[in-house]
Amino acid sequence: MRRILLVETASPKRVRDKAEEILRGDLYCNPDLTILGRNDPPSLLELDGIAGACLITLPSGGNDKIPDELKRRSFDVVYAFWSGEKQYRKMKLNALRIRARYRDIDIGDGHVFRLSLTSFMRFLAIRWKHPRPTDHYDFVARPVPETSDISNALSSRRPGQPPRERILVIQSAEPRHLLKTLDRLKEQPLFRNPRYTLFCRDNPEALSRLKGHPMLSEIIVHSEMSGAVRHLRRLRKERFDAVVAFFTGDPSYWKIKYFLFLLGARHKVIYNENGDCFFFSWKAWVSHLSYRLSQRDGQETERRPAALSRALVVPMIKLLLLPFRFLWLLVVWVRLRSSGLRTSD
Repeated sequence: MRRILLVETASPKRVRDKAEEILRGDLYCNPDLTILGRNDPPSLLELDGIAGACLITLPSGGNDKIPDELKRRSFDVVYAFWSGEKQYRKMKLNALRIRARYRDIDIGDGHVFRLSLTSFMRFLAIRWKHPRPTDHYDFVARPVPETSDISNALSSRRPGQPPRERILVIQSAEPRHLLKTLDRLKEQPLFRNPRYTLFCRDNPEALSRLKGHPMLSEIIVHSEMSGAVRHLRRLRKERFDAVVAFFTGDPSYWKIKYFLFLLGARHKVIYNENGDCFFFSWKAWVSHLSYRLSQRDGQETERRPAALSRALVVPMIKLLLLPFRFLWLLVVWVRLRSSGLRTSD
């Protein structure tokens, strides 16, 4: 018999579905299941009374201390969820403190890994790119929009329409490219039921052309890169479904283009100056860089791979040599300082 402790570190509905899966023997053979849950009505409603499972709740009164009966027991597997729900942080710490031979971590979307240093580093990379699993709202109700126009937002969705997709458009090119792209998205939509939010410079001339555009639901302005960290945190909290950016070769927007890769959106759409677009992938990105290098250097098509290799390898070599260059400067400084001290003596 395998002793399994399932810790409520995600929504009670997700925990209940996983408990039923474990009891069916789909994950572990001959399981002896114990559930550690919170002592609140939503948790008790979902987790109490599951046939074949023993429910242990934390003490009431906001005390998250592990019950003594669990401290005396040892489990074969502690099963926890790391699905991006911040209100369960203390429960996740409790799951790490309980004695067990193995710890299995469920990150949503059907992905489970056995906790180790290597798997933890991979998890951090995944969670940075995707803050929440795609099945998050299958178990958690969507938040109500914090706007004064909630009635209009609800009425804009017709019966039978899919849920609105939140799309962030980053102004990383001149307004004419942005307006051209919005017109193209209207004629040839990439998304089913989009709600567009624009992140643009605080430029009166550009804002006068963009404000009131029928496709834009919200406009967020920034002053160049002032408050970049604050804007990045705010935009990441929005959990956009996709981000649209422009790579037109304009060097004045190169800093804001990094936001495309830092917001954690699952889909990234890149438009060029010709109105052509592609969804970001490494293959498409390498092809785009090759095209840009051929334009800059005036090279023929057959020489693009060589130019691309040179453009990718040289920065990597510089990055690897940077510590040694710093060390060399430090050695020179020490020698000059020591020689100056000897001269003064």
